[in-house]
Amino acid sequence: MKPKANFMNKLLAAGICILLFGSLASAATEKILHAFTITDGADPYSGVVIDSAGNLYGTTFWGGSTFCGGSGCGVVFKLAPAAGGGWTETAIYTFTGAADGNHPYSTLVFDAAGNLYGATYGAYYGGTGLGTVFKLTPQADGSWSFGLLHTFTGGKDGAQPSGTLAIDSAGHIFGTTNSGGTYNAGTAFEISPAGGGKWNETVLHTFTGGKDGSAPFGLILDAAGNPFGATNHGGQNPCDCGVVYELTHAAGGGWEQTVLHRFTGGGDGSIPGSLLFDSVGNLFGATGEGGNAVSCIGGCGVLFELTPGENSTWSETALFNFNGRSGNEPGGLVFGNGGSALYGSTYQGGLGAGLIFELAPGDNWTETVLYEFGEQPDDGGEPSGPLVLDKAGNLYGTTTLFGADDAGVVFEVTP
Repeated sequence: MKPKANFMNKLLAAGICILLFGSLASAATEKILHAFTITDGADPYSGVVIDSAGNLYGTTFWGGSTFCGGSGCGVVFKLAPAAGGGWTETAIYTFTGAADGNHPYSTLVFDAAGNLYGATYGAYYGGTGLGTVFKLTPQADGSWSFGLLHTFTGGKDGAQPSGTLAIDSAGHIFGTTNSGGTYNAGTAFEISPAGGGKWNETVLHTFTGGKDGSAPFGLILDAAGNPFGATNHGGQNPCDCGVVYELTHAAGGGWEQTVLHRFTGGGDGSIPGSLLFDSVGNLFGATGEGGNAVSCIGGCGVLFELTPGENSTWSETALFNFNGRSGNEPGGLVFGNGGSALYGSTYQGGLGAGLIFELAPGDNWTETVLYEFGEQPDDGGEPSGPLVLDKAGNLYGTTTLFGADDAGVVFEVTP
């Protein structure tokens, strides 16, 4: 999935939805914690992560400087609760577009020591290169030091890292590239510490664009440390609607891929993205299209569950069909405290600019729309990236549209 631009037709669509449906009272309250201004960043595609003190960290694809064609190469930011209320935003690293990379796009991840890891997408209407993996280490004076772990070449190692990163207990970083590899269909990779401050990259799987998928979008780890992921495309012709897969150590060394489900573009969905495990090892996810094709061209998206069975097989169940008014292009999934309700966002739908939802389990999953973007001036629009939950049950995320300077916002939703 490549970064999306903000176009006037999306603004028009939002206005049409408001005229057709009107505004409904939200079941939750939304608060803007920070609105970006281009100078401090713009388009926070990758959502935020939260530390034990309740500070939020994220990236913006653009902004922070005049490099990268004048639009900025992106920043890593921190949002800290202020003593007197409100939040304080600090750019802890600003990309230059040189060897450090440009346009961070993957979700950040912490290690046990509090270091942050992320990836840049590379050249995209400004900047150079095909992506990097980086590390940010907190210093005693409150600053962060930057370390470059890998620079992608566009060859067998891949290009344009995208989606969620994962880290195991040994500090190995797992992720995917959207393109590159032998067949230019993307790769799954591991970045491992090699001693002396050096890191090595290992390609775990090279996607062919066929039944194994193409354009992978991030990885998560199961309890045993095996990577699971989804591809936006590939799987089977003529659909090429994407797959969900697992990577495991092969008996003779290396890694092997097992496809758990190939999407058909019908009731099971199409273009899978967001994935997460429940406490017993079932895999939940959302597709950006498929399902209800009446309200949305190509379908509005599906919430699905993959359940492990005998002989390493998995069965897929479509749990909820989005219909446009209930959301369009779902993602950003996170389980609530206690693991019962499932929360997420939709990139569009609702009033037109996306929404935050809660899905309650049962024989038929029931949706509650918590907040629809567009209800208030400058409240954000088109939420992107994973949601995170604090100990009190508040949800945090980012939007790439609207805000005071139309550069996106960081928001809090209190159910």
